[in-house]
Amino acid sequence: MLLPLLLALQGAPLRKSDLVRLLSGAMMSSSELAQLVSRNCLTFSPTERDKSDLRLLGADSAMWIAVNACARRAAAKRAEPPRRVARVTPARVLRPAPPAPPAALASRPAAPAPPPAAVPVPVRASERSAFVSGGGQRGPAGSLLPRPLVFEARDSTGATLPGEQVTFTGINARIQPPTASTDASGQVRAGITLGERAGSATVIASVGVIEKQVALNVAAGPAAQLVVACGQSSLSGHFAIRPDSEIALRVSAQDAFANATPLLRLRAAVADARIFRVLQIGQDSASGTVRLKPDQPGTTSLAVIANGIRQYLTVTVPPREAPGNVDCR
Repeated sequence: MLLPLLLALQGAPLRKSDLVRLLSGAMMSSSELAQLVSRNCLTFSPTERDKSDLRLLGADSAMWIAVNACARRAAAKRAEPPRRVARVTPARVLRPAPPAPPAALASRPAAPAPPPAAVPVPVRASERSAFVSGGGQRGPAGSLLPRPLVFEARDSTGATLPGEQVTFTGINARIQPPTASTDASGQVRAGITLGERAGSATVIASVGVIEKQVALNVAAGPAAQLVVACGQSSLSGHFAIRPDSEIALRVSAQDAFANATPLLRLRAAVADARIFRVLQIGQDSASGTVRLKPDQPGTTSLAVIANGIRQYLTVTVPPREAPGNVDCR
């Protein structure tokens, strides 16, 4: 899919959407992409937001070195003084006045006036084309936004441009349709499905050499799983704790895409409290703690409950004479 793009970019400055597609396609190595940027340069000066978006897609130091080199070459070219060319004024030659036309010619009608100069055709205008609706929306990761994005194309006179092909590129977002033509009012609409990473999303609209972008906000979705950890290890299924010790389990909640989401109403229950007990439960909005104290050897189950989700673990307390370190710290 990227081969036509690479052929089209031969010698042409790169737009932000071109870089996004090249980084997402992974058809070029880091050095090859840096060489392409060094050779073609960019149509835009990257802002801090542009740099952040491109780094998330894999832009590395080699590409930024090429971008900075292009910027220095452009600045040096602008700083060069214009060359002055000496103008030679030719000597003025006096010519005799032409003879008066014969009377017969003088009576002829004057030649018709030349036609008026053609009015220049209005062209697309970057300063007048823009997203007009749908920007700044917020929604859970992986969700379809309730309102479409609306992009409007206008020419240099301010008139709308029907029939213009607009290509959309998403960073942490999917666009449907990715390419469409403006309607009779010069507008095109696109549905947006937010990506899986909580934070920000960016949508870029390209029409010809014009590019406009709009920001969206991605929130964590509803809790889909609990993560129980002891020390540096996540726990699942079965684990053991040493007799005469005390451990603290850390509990957090995540959505379906592993984004952290607030922890609500943390509780814990032991099937057989003779083997170990829950000493204390504490929590804040981000995570919680369950402290356990073993009492006698045996195996029983522990239920950790939060956000309406239950996480079951099997816990063994071995005899005191059992060798080795068997706690989860």
